[in-house]
Amino acid sequence: MNLKNLNEALKSVVSRADRMSTRRLIVALVATTTIVGVPLLSVWQVALAAGEEVREIKTPRIMAKAPVTPIFSARRTPETLADLISAGKVQARLNQVVAALPAESCLSISTDAKTVIEFNSTTPLIPGSNQKLLTAAVALDVLGPDRRFITKMLGIVAGDVVRGDLWLVGSGDPLLTTRGYLLTEKYPTLTPTNVESLVDALVAMGVSTVEGGVVGDESIYDFERYVPSWGDGIRSVEAGPLGALMINDGVVSGSPLKPANPAFAAAREFTKLLVARGIAVRDAPDSGVASADIPVIASLESVPMSQIVAEMLTNSDNNTAELLVKEIGRVGKGSATRIDGLTVIAEKIAEWGLPGEGVALLDGSGLDRSNRLTCDLLRQLLQRDGRDGLMTNAMALAGRTGTLGDVFLSGPGSGSMLAKTGTLTGVKSLSGMFPLSDERSSVFSLIMNGPGSSTLNFYRPIWNNLAIALAEGDERIQTNKLLPLTQDAAP
Repeated sequence: MNLKNLNEALKSVVSRADRMSTRRLIVALVATTTIVGVPLLSVWQVALAAGEEVREIKTPRIMAKAPVTPIFSARRTPETLADLISAGKVQARLNQVVAALPAESCLSISTDAKTVIEFNSTTPLIPGSNQKLLTAAVALDVLGPDRRFITKMLGIVAGDVVRGDLWLVGSGDPLLTTRGYLLTEKYPTLTPTNVESLVDALVAMGVSTVEGGVVGDESIYDFERYVPSWGDGIRSVEAGPLGALMINDGVVSGSPLKPANPAFAAAREFTKLLVARGIAVRDAPDSGVASADIPVIASLESVPMSQIVAEMLTNSDNNTAELLVKEIGRVGKGSATRIDGLTVIAEKIAEWGLPGEGVALLDGSGLDRSNRLTCDLLRQLLQRDGRDGLMTNAMALAGRTGTLGDVFLSGPGSGSMLAKTGTLTGVKSLSGMFPLSDERSSVFSLIMNGPGSSTLNFYRPIWNNLAIALAEGDERIQTNKLLPLTQDAAP
């Protein structure tokens, strides 16, 4: 701006000031001074204070480089990423297992109660002896793990003589066994109820003669000897004839055939034991119903129900399963029949909230080919029992006991996996619990139906691959290797 223009501007200001009243001029000057002067005063005061204070000059720290991992990367939740990687490895293995299965198969697996895979898991299939898992679970619930069977010996003892008949009264104990019979069993009874103990009691009393005969009483159960739909290849071979008084599964030593009446067979076998110990028995063995007023000479208790269930599952004992069904019916419905026992089992499936669609129950052992279960039901049953459950720990130990004694002798699961096998012609099943570290575990159910399914060369590779896949779930990823990437760590 030149001098001429400045003069003109000043004249204009003065002219306007002349026209303003004195009061308005004063107000304008005060406002102008406030707006301009106060900030200048503040700056001046800060400058004075700074001049009076000595401050330490700090060297700024070198800050860590910012992570380069995207905000929504899985690396920002390494535990989740580790689980996903582990699950992915298991899934890849399981896909190989599924690819080898027959068309009529199912597979259901969960780890820590989380579903890992479901393949045809709700398809009803023939389960074979995996049916015993249901029988076991309901027996432990309805009968109780501490329940025992008691076999009684009745008669009138006078000196060294039993006046009249000597009675054996059965209560359904499926493990009544002689010591000699154990040597003939493919899977020897784990916890037998030794019948010789009753003979020992008579000998200890000095008895030398039974003036009558030995009579077996099986009246506590019904007289259905076999499931009607069982074929000839099952009857007397795999199970039966059934009754509340069975010694040695109804076998009489020295006889190639089982008597049709197991109580009569028991009386014959007991007579042989007495004679072998020097006690004379005058009359032939028989069966009947004992009078309530005959005194008890001695009683013989079985092991607790928890151990009886272990016998049934570990050795896949068919007679035990069928007798337990009758006992479940007796306690649950007041009638010791197969139908009432199976009714109680069906009611328990509903009560426990297990999937029952398509389920068909014809027996307790799984021998009937009309039985139908799903992998989903069996897997949930095991999951409900839990890693430390009585039923779970009653199953065979891989590579060590029972029906798994010669399976999984090495590799994953050997000595640690607990499982129940199932076998019929064209049927192979395996359900159980695979323990993982840190109290974790997987439960699984595999059922295969179809020609060739039960042949060793077919199912063994599938079982082995299943064990390998289950073991993958225990290989945990180190989460410190999955932390968010920094600029230095970025590739």
